[in-house]
Amino acid sequence: MRKFVVVITLLYSATVAAALGFLSDWFREGLALGESVIATTLILSVIAAVIIAVIAYWKDNEWLAVVLVAIILGSGWYVGKTHHQAYGAWLPSLAPAEVETSGTASLNTSGLELSYRLELHNPGTVTHREYLVVSRGGKDRRIRLPLFDEARSGYVSAKTPNDWIVLHPTEDADVFRAETGRFLFVRKSFRVNLRTGEAAALAVKSEN
Repeated sequence: MRKFVVVITLLYSATVAAALGFLSDWFREGLALGESVIATTLILSVIAAVIIAVIAYWKDNEWLAVVLVAIILGSGWYVGKTHHQAYGAWLPSLAPAEVETSGTASLNTSGLELSYRLELHNPGTVTHREYLVVSRGGKDRRIRLPLFDEARSGYVSAKTPNDWIVLHPTEDADVFRAETGRFLFVRKSFRVNLRTGEAAALAVKSEN
């Protein structure tokens, strides 16, 4: 019984670590709302599983082993259900990403020239992700923008970069306002910090 408890706990912990890495692009970015709910469930469940596993191993209690299995199965069911409700699929796809880009635009601010583009990864699918890529001083900064709330939000391929995304400078040389263009069927605006790599949604899209 103790061997079973150790094996199943290690396997579940490894599975949770892999799932969290996949959701966060191997811990390089933040999580969307649906992903954060899933991540929270996984983290809490693995903590509970480890605690129960330690007690079950120490007391060599088969009923606690049953509780451990119930936690693992229950959390797995809840995570699958939550993912299906948020993205329309029980599990995320591992298919290679299809990327469509806006093309590269240039902006001169604070005496420095920078270029930027918007990338749509797996557009129209439940695994869609949108990235603003900014190049400045020979370095690229990739920032995730939560543009599409629904997996199949519409868009038209960009003829020019401004059809998808427009960057506006602010008083801070590292902070920009990013606004969606007319060929993305969403009206959103973000405060983008190139220093921290963070993007915060603004309440109202600027009309300037």
